[in-house]
This record gives sequence, structure tokens and C-alpha cells, in this order.
Amino acid sequence: METPRAAALNPAHLPPGTRVGDWLVVAWAGRGVHGAVYQAVPVDDPLAPPVALKIALLPRDPRLAREVALLSCVRHPSVPRLWDHGEWLHPSGSPYPFLVMDWIEGAPLYDQARQSPPSSQRVLGWMAQLARALQALHSQGCVHRDVKGDNVRVRHSDGRAVLTDFGSGRYPEAATLTPDILPPGTPAYRSPEAWLFSLQFFRAPKARYCAQPADDLYALGVTAYRLVTSQYPELGEPSQDEADTWHLEGLASPAPLDLNPRVSPRLDALILRMLSLRPEERGTAAELAEALEQAAQLTTPESTRPLFTQELRPEESTVRQRVAASEPASLPPGHEETQAQAQAAVVPSGEQCSSPRVSPPARARSWRGRLLKAAALMALGAWVWWCIPRKFPEQPTAVRHEAVEARLEDGGTSGLGDEAATASTQSSPAPSVPGVRADDTLPEPLPGQARLDAKGRCPRVWQVALGGGCWVKTSLDREKCESLKPIGGHMFKGTCYMPVLLHGRQPTSDPARKP
Repeated sequence: METPRAAALNPAHLPPGTRVGDWLVVAWAGRGVHGAVYQAVPVDDPLAPPVALKIALLPRDPRLAREVALLSCVRHPSVPRLWDHGEWLHPSGSPYPFLVMDWIEGAPLYDQARQSPPSSQRVLGWMAQLARALQALHSQGCVHRDVKGDNVRVRHSDGRAVLTDFGSGRYPEAATLTPDILPPGTPAYRSPEAWLFSLQFFRAPKARYCAQPADDLYALGVTAYRLVTSQYPELGEPSQDEADTWHLEGLASPAPLDLNPRVSPRLDALILRMLSLRPEERGTAAELAEALEQAAQLTTPESTRPLFTQELRPEESTVRQRVAASEPASLPPGHEETQAQAQAAVVPSGEQCSSPRVSPPARARSWRGRLLKAAALMALGAWVWWCIPRKFPEQPTAVRHEAVEARLEDGGTSGLGDEAATASTQSSPAPSVPGVRADDTLPEPLPGQARLDAKGRCPRVWQVALGGGCWVKTSLDREKCESLKPIGGHMFKGTCYMPVLLHGRQPTSDPARKP
């Protein structure tokens, strides 16, 4: 008969000393919707360098098998190496898939840039390394589908940019896991052709957009754009022609050099190339990597000066003020080898794909921000359904402190596997507002929100007491949290909180999940 302690084991919070396959858990490192990550060492060699052990939160979750398949076919210095995979048998008998990969000791890309402002030459080097990683992936007919700053870590030992979080990727013959018209990914990094497809086929229930290598390159361009400007690039207004075909009217945002005069012209041109509306103009990952490497080798005064200084922070620069009149700036970031010729991703059978035409730029007017907010609001119901039913307890304070001291913090889903993270202790800074920082304002309880009891406590230990109400701590970044403000999202001290609704107000369409 299993002991109470063994029965209480939860893959979301395995205690140090737990054995998973041939590996021994050393410390909890992060958690997301689908997986938790731990620092681990071999059972037979506890003094060996640590690895990242990722375990699914649901029994037999097929998502880890997808990540294993992608990591198995890629060998590159900017991709974590897969060391092992298998199933951990819970004392109840349920098997939980796990994988073991390189432990990347480093900082998320946006955090690294904020802590140590890079030069244009440095950014070119990082982008070239990531483009080579994508080349290695594309050459196998695979696509990442979630390239973004939060999924890039800059390794402390050598300063190399490492692409992580392959759980949303796709490889030939991979089974479809989601029924949505667009594949998994982060809306702000989606390509123009993906948005056009969703507009063109939103009434077709079986239509599925099949991400291509060009989608990864566009997402890399968004990453570079935000890295050097602290803003997301915006697409122009979509329109329909007489044949009811949707087109985009160009890139609405200014060039990076217009927003930040410290950006070198070569970096500016290559970022705009990656953000081209026409996928063919972006080229292949190999072609892009070669162009980035050549630009990085040219040393000039403008390419070696820091993009930002303490006197000219991204959120305080006069450059930002020049565009404030036309469009509100995004908040600053902070959460967030040659191979064979690149190949197009293979389209699995049964999925409908299309390549809508993209018209030349005409007039520029932002629209994607509204789609991002709509997508965030639509996803909130599912998010609340996941968080509110109290599936996972709050990580004990002692364990959280241990993880931070060991530099195991993670922002968003970055660095250790898809969605395997808690918020970084150095979350994105608040906007530059004289006086009080937005993060220092306690949230006020909302109507229908759970309140503190007579002893000042919330009903559940995993709930956080703030401002007289009970809240759920999330790993959402500032931008996503701000988009959920109308329905309770609140940033406090660098962390996004969502209100705990009273039982009578919770969604009733789905039952509470059980581990």
C-alpha cells in the first residue's frame, strides 16, 4: 500500500531527492501550463554538471513526445542537446512523460539586453546564431513556431544565444494536437501570411494554417525589432479586393533606426528584411545567417556603441517621444556550423494549407494590437479554468528562494522547455512615469472576487492575498497582463496577478481538472 507522502507526489512540485528515471531531482526550476522543469543530476554521479529535467503535468501528455522528436533531429550549439527521455511512474500507477536536456545557465534575451545593453554588432551576432539554429531545424523539415525573446537565453559562459522551448514545434508527420485555425505560438510574433490566412479562412472549420520556415524568420525579426526598440512592429490595415481576397497594406511601424538612432544601418536593413510582408523576400535561414554574420564582422563606431545607456533607457528615450503622438509605445521587454540547404516544412495529410497573396504597402494603420487584445480576452476563459480549480499549490517560499539563489529563475516559458517557468525575479520594468511606479500600486478587489477571512488569509494556500482580495500568481508578461486589465489583470512588483472568482461566478462549462 502506498504511503500518504508517496501518494501526494505531484509532478508540478517534486521534492529534491525524487528519482525520475536515471536522474535525481536537485531543485525546482519552473512550471508552466503543460510541464515543470527541475535541475537534476545523474543518480550514479551526483557531482556531475546539472541538466534540465522536464516532466509533463498530465499523464501520457503527447506534447513532450513532439519536443523529443524535434530535439532528437537537431544538433547545434544554439539548441539544447537532448540527453534522455522516458516515463516517470507515479505511485498511483500513472505514467508521466519526461525529457532531459542541457541546462542553460543564462538570462532571457530581453533581460540580458536590459541588464547589459548590447551593441548593434552584438545583436547581429545573436541573430546570426539563432538563424543558424533555425537553419539546422529547417533542414530537417521542421519548424519551431514560437521563436521569441522569451524563448532565447544568452548563456553566461560564452555569451551565445540559445533557442529553447520546442514544444510548439512541428516535424514531418507530426499529429495535430490543437483544433485552432492557427498553430500554437505567440500572437505578437505571427507572420503576415498567418494573419491573412486566419482572415481568409476563418469561416472554414477544417482550415489549418501550416507554418513554414519563413514564419520562424519573421518571428526572429520581431524579436530583433523589440530588442532594439522596446516595441513590437505593427502591420498595416488589412483590406479585401473585388475577389474577396485579403491583403495587408504594409508595415505600420517606423524602421528600427527611426525609433532608435543608435541602431546601425546594417542591422536596421536586416531587421526590415526579416519583417518583409512577402515570405520569399526574407530568404532562407541559411541566407539570412550569412548576411547577419557578414554584417557582424564589420566593425564601425556606430556598430559598436551600446544601443541603450543609463542616460538613454529604452522607456525614457526622446526617440520614443517622437512616435508617441501617432501610436502608444509598447512597454519595454524584460520577461520575455553550416547545415544543409533549408527545406520547406512538410504539410501533414488532412490539413488544408494556403499561401494568400500579400499586396504592396499602401497606407499604414495599426490593427494587430486589437487582434492581440481580442485573442487574449478569448483565451482568458480557458486560463481561468486552468488556474482557478486549484490544481497546483503555490511553490513553498523556501524552494522559490533556493531557486532564485541558484539562478534558476525563468521568465515566461523561456530557457528550459516549453512553458516551463515562473516569472523572472527581474521582470519587465514599469513604464517611465514620474512619481509612483505602476508595479507599486496594490490591486483593489473586484466585485465577485474572493476576499480575506477574519485572519487575513485566503481560502487556499496557493492563493495570494493582495489589497484585501485573493489573487492567482501567473507567468504572463506585462503586455499580456495589461491586455487583461479590463477583466482583472494587474501587475504588482513585476508579476501578473488574476483575481480569484467566487465559486458562483466561475465558469461551469468544464469540470475542475484533477492531476
